[in-house]
Amino acid sequence: MRKDGAFNKQCDYVPICEGDALLVRSIFDDPNGVIIFALDKEYRYISFTMSHMAVMKCLWNTDIEHGECMLDYIVSETDRARAKSNFDRALAGDSFIVREKYGNSFWEDRYLPIFGDDGSVEGLTVFVLNITQLVETEEKLRNEALEMERLKERELIFNSIGEGLYGVDLDGNCIFINGEALRILGYEEHEVIGKETHLLFHHHHEDGRVYERQDCIIHRSLAMNSKSDEVTWLFKKNGDKFPVRAIATPIKNNCKVTGVVIAFSDISANYEMEMKLKNANHVLKLLATTDPLTGIYNRRYFEETGALLIAESRRTGNELSAAMFDIDFFKKINDKYGHSVGDMVLVMVANTVTDHLRKNDTFARIGGEEFVILLPDTGLKKAAEVAERIRKSVEDAWLDYEGEKINCTVSIGVTCVSEGISNLDDLLRKADDRQYAAKRLGRNRTVTSD
Repeated sequence: MRKDGAFNKQCDYVPICEGDALLVRSIFDDPNGVIIFALDKEYRYISFTMSHMAVMKCLWNTDIEHGECMLDYIVSETDRARAKSNFDRALAGDSFIVREKYGNSFWEDRYLPIFGDDGSVEGLTVFVLNITQLVETEEKLRNEALEMERLKERELIFNSIGEGLYGVDLDGNCIFINGEALRILGYEEHEVIGKETHLLFHHHHEDGRVYERQDCIIHRSLAMNSKSDEVTWLFKKNGDKFPVRAIATPIKNNCKVTGVVIAFSDISANYEMEMKLKNANHVLKLLATTDPLTGIYNRRYFEETGALLIAESRRTGNELSAAMFDIDFFKKINDKYGHSVGDMVLVMVANTVTDHLRKNDTFARIGGEEFVILLPDTGLKKAAEVAERIRKSVEDAWLDYEGEKINCTVSIGVTCVSEGISNLDDLLRKADDRQYAAKRLGRNRTVTSD
C-alpha cells in the first residue's frame, strides 16, 4: 500500500466487471475489512485473501500468483524498500505493528513470523486492518478526556476562588454559582440556579428601602454594556444582611452580551472601620470649609469657590453678583447682652439669609459679623432685589432672650462683574465700599451704586 490518497482514485486499473468493482470498494469502504497475505523466506506468496489480490491489482495493475515474489510486484522503489525492511524484521522473528495513514483512512499492519516445527522462522503473515473508526474513536476519547480535565480544572479554580462568584442571563436568572457564594449566602445550589438573584438576595438597601431592579448593579452593567462596581448589601437565606464589594462584568459570546458575571466579597469586617473613616473625612472637610458657629461656609471655602466662579463667568460671559453685609451696631449687642447672645444673633441672621438663597449660591461668614453672598447667573438688578428681601427679613426677625425680643438690621452693598470687574478681590472691594456707603446713609439699607 502507498500513501497517495484513496486507492481507487489513484490506480490505473479500472475493474472490468461489477464483481471486481464491488470487491475493491468494499475493501476500502468497510472499516472492518481485513487484508491477509503470507510469504515465505524468499518473499514468495504462500497464500493471500481475495481482498489482498484486489488491492495489488488496484495499486500496481498486476495479477498476483502463488509462488511469486511479492517485491517484484511493487513498482515504487521506496515502497519496495520499506516493505522489504518490514518483511526482514518479521523473518528475524519479531512480531510488530505498523500504523499508517493513507489519505483519510488509518491502517494497521500486523507482522507475525511463521515458525516451523523446529522453531525456525519459515515465513511471515501480514494482517492489514482498517482502523479508521478505532483511531477516530480514540481521538474522540482523548479529546473528551482533555476536555474533562479542563472542566475539572475550571471547576476546581471556580470553587477555590476566595470570592463569591455567580452568573446570570439577560433576565437576571442565575446560570451558575460557585461554592464560596453558596457558603456566604447560605443556599444550596438548586435553590439558586434558575432564580432571579436580584429578588433572591439583592432586594433591599441597608436602610430597608426597596432596591429597584433598574438600579441593581447587574442591570446597570447590562444597560451600559460595561463593568460596574459598587459597595452594596446582600441578604442571606436566613434574612441577615451584610455589606459586599461587588463587580459586575458582561458575559460576551462573539461580541454579543449573553449575561453578567458577578464577583463579590464580604466586607463586614472592614465596613465599620471604613464608615468611621468616611465619617471622619467628612467631618474634616466640614471643619475645613464651614464656619463652626453658623454652619455656613467659611472664608477659605468662599475664596476658593469665588475664584472658580469668577473664572467661569469670564469664560462663559454669564453674570455673577456679590452682596456683602454686616450687622448694624453688633458691638452694642455684645456689650449689652454678652458674646453668647451675640453668637445667637449671628446664627439667627445666617439662618434667615439662607432661607432666601438657591442651592448654587455661595453664602459665607468672612469676619466677625461680616457676611458675603455670591449669586451666579444673576445681574445687578436681580441681585439688588434678593439683597432687599434679605434686609427686610433680617429686620423682621427677632431673638427671644429671657423674655426680651432682640432684633437687628444689616447694611448691604451689591455689585456685579458686568461693572468692569475681572477678579474676586475687585468684586469684594466694590461690594465692601457700597456696604460702608449704606452705613453712611443711615444703615439698614441696600446700596447698588457708587
